[in-house]
Amino acid sequence: MPGDFLRRTPQLTMEQFHAFRDERPKEEKWELIDGVPMMMPPPTLMHQRISRNLETLLNARLGEVKPEWQADREVGVWLKGDEKYNPEPDVTVIDTAFVVGQVYVQRFYFVAEVLSEGDKKAVLEAKLRYYQDHEHNRCVLFVRQDRIGAVQHNRKARGSWRRRQLTRAGAPLTFPDIGPIGRLGDLYKFTPLDPFTAPT
Repeated sequence: MPGDFLRRTPQLTMEQFHAFRDERPKEEKWELIDGVPMMMPPPTLMHQRISRNLETLLNARLGEVKPEWQADREVGVWLKGDEKYNPEPDVTVIDTAFVVGQVYVQRFYFVAEVLSEGDKKAVLEAKLRYYQDHEHNRCVLFVRQDRIGAVQHNRKARGSWRRRQLTRAGAPLTFPDIGPIGRLGDLYKFTPLDPFTAPT
């Protein structure tokens, strides 16, 4: 069963997780996934550039069609009443009215994770279920950093989800309620995988 190893691991409450995380070195990044504290691998420069490119493309489009929404990086999300999850997606689209002083976002419309080599399949599946369960979320995007590619999950009209595999650099990136933001290859600008910039 997907994620079964998470359910066999001792569970922490949100309060216990925060107490644990606060005692860890600040350079460590921890997320609570299905009640289990998980240390995330340090982001590579490649990872950071892909995240930044996605954030930039989203905000350019949102400024035109949805100015009340904003894309931000590394924002913790927590759904009120849920004691088992406290993830921090790489890019999240939230309301611009979000109070900057708050710690966690409780409403989001789009989340993206840039995959790392050490990511466990069961953890990604648990995150996907969590993101899809949020009633306001329209899209979940998993982006590769080892090669050009992404998997996109779009919410359909009656709450079901459609999976879309992206492999071509020229494949359009378009998201529910946001529309087109560019091409898949645009996420790899300023990286060794950039398909649109000729080597010098």
